[in-house]
Amino acid sequence: MFGTLFMKECRAIVKSTTYYIFLACLVLFFVSQMESNTGITKPQEGQADYGYKYSENPKEIMEYTIDALLREFENETYIAYPFGFYKEVHPSKKTQSKIEAIIKETVDENSIVKDSISYEEFEANMDKIDDLLGGGTNYKASQLKINAYIPMTYEDAMKEYEDILYNDKISGAYARLFCDYMGLVLAILPMFLGVTRGLRDKRAKASDVIYSKKVSSAVIVLSRYLATVIMVLVPVILLSISPTLQSLYSAAQNGIKGDAFTYVRYIGGWLLPTILIAVSASFFLTELTNGPIAILVQGLWWYISIFMGADLLVGTVGYNIMPRFNTVGEYEVFKEIFPQLVRNRLFYSGISILLIVATIIIYHYKRKGALMINGKIFKHRKSELEV
Repeated sequence: MFGTLFMKECRAIVKSTTYYIFLACLVLFFVSQMESNTGITKPQEGQADYGYKYSENPKEIMEYTIDALLREFENETYIAYPFGFYKEVHPSKKTQSKIEAIIKETVDENSIVKDSISYEEFEANMDKIDDLLGGGTNYKASQLKINAYIPMTYEDAMKEYEDILYNDKISGAYARLFCDYMGLVLAILPMFLGVTRGLRDKRAKASDVIYSKKVSSAVIVLSRYLATVIMVLVPVILLSISPTLQSLYSAAQNGIKGDAFTYVRYIGGWLLPTILIAVSASFFLTELTNGPIAILVQGLWWYISIFMGADLLVGTVGYNIMPRFNTVGEYEVFKEIFPQLVRNRLFYSGISILLIVATIIIYHYKRKGALMINGKIFKHRKSELEV
């Protein structure tokens, strides 16, 4: 019975206009955002440019931060990104005076960070300035590293090259970028499929017929849920075929054997939990409210989440529904955040299971006529139906 319902749901999704809009948005985003994998080239000594990196050196971070701060202080204009949006802050004279006092406490007469100032004290002072400016600046302690975007040396470039080649097998580096971009849309687009499925029976006035069927609520809900998840997952896997082939070709060009299944593993471990939570939340909210409230709730959640990672696009995890890793390479950063990423993905997978179980319970009691939703008591002819 489950297999029959599952296939029926898949066919219904394929016939849905919403699904084709979903596919169009997914493909357009992929084409517009994902750069072609042009492969990697071994750095040569004497090159004019080896690219850039964020410095890990506290002294360099302090120096670059102070340089930026003094320029903005002199212009009386500071750049901030509250909620991810660009904003020019023009502080009052009183606020400027407070910032000036902090600067004098931090640097000497030559505009160099005082030797007596520790990095921790420097972070505290910069946090004060960020607060005075209303937040969202690169003076926030967690953002200071962004100020020290320095040129890579030949040794730095060789280390990056070897990490991409031997640790990532090339495909791993590009798969992380793929997951970063696709995670942005997969945290919101599947929600529309979930809402559409939840409201389909209501629009067709088929609830009474479905409620009376002698099929368990678990089978009905799970067949719908898994069909939606699979129909979202399949096009994502298909979109990964081209970058996979490009990575395999690039690996062969560099004399190593590529991994044909890297993208599939990353999709399963990184993107699948995002799909699960997006679909389960939409199922739960739609079944609970009998309306499209999920669009508002999940839209707001997506909006907040996307800007939680806007300041630092490489290595932002925490409990954000969309872990960010917007770069090719940085293998050492990935190793560092990997435990966080695993916890994050397991957390959202667990929440997805809880939400879909709650959806089954709600659906079951609605079938029994024992649940009040939006002030309406549901009563059906088969009110004594057992799961």
